[in-house]
Amino acid sequence: MERRRREQRFEDLPLEAREQFAENTKERIYSTITLLAVVVALWHGAVHHSQGGALATIIGTVAALWLATLMSARMSYRAVHAKGMPLSEYRKIFFAASGLLAPAVVPSILVILSAFGILELKRALFASMVVLLLSLFLFSVMGSRRIYDSFGKVLLISLAELSIGIGVVAIKLLAGE
Repeated sequence: MERRRREQRFEDLPLEAREQFAENTKERIYSTITLLAVVVALWHGAVHHSQGGALATIIGTVAALWLATLMSARMSYRAVHAKGMPLSEYRKIFFAASGLLAPAVVPSILVILSAFGILELKRALFASMVVLLLSLFLFSVMGSRRIYDSFGKVLLISLAELSIGIGVVAIKLLAGE
């Protein structure tokens, strides 16, 4: 019953609001895949990294993605519209770009825990990979279940989309990163 109420509320939102959520989610998924590649590289060479260096790399990656998104949105708006971006567009872009920062939360916490000696850095990075992969899978399940009634179809689509993240891990490991 609660799930149905939540879905109805989302579907009752104006199209523009739903499109803003879609942009935020798109940025979050993009950042998750990018961060997954970075975390795999850190995990593979964990003996050569400190907790501070790993944390700086994780936060630096999402911050760079965030800044690149803001800058590219601003530049492309000027190029297309031949004028500066209005404040309302900035608000939309800041909301969408905030999705880029969210995937770094759990990996950052895990690396901080390793700095306190609660777990090894390599284990923290491995757990981060698992969390990032699970988040890709869950985003796919959440989106697919809104479209398909068949649990089997939802599971199949979500596993296929998860395979992209697994492919990123495999490529990074095969490349020796």
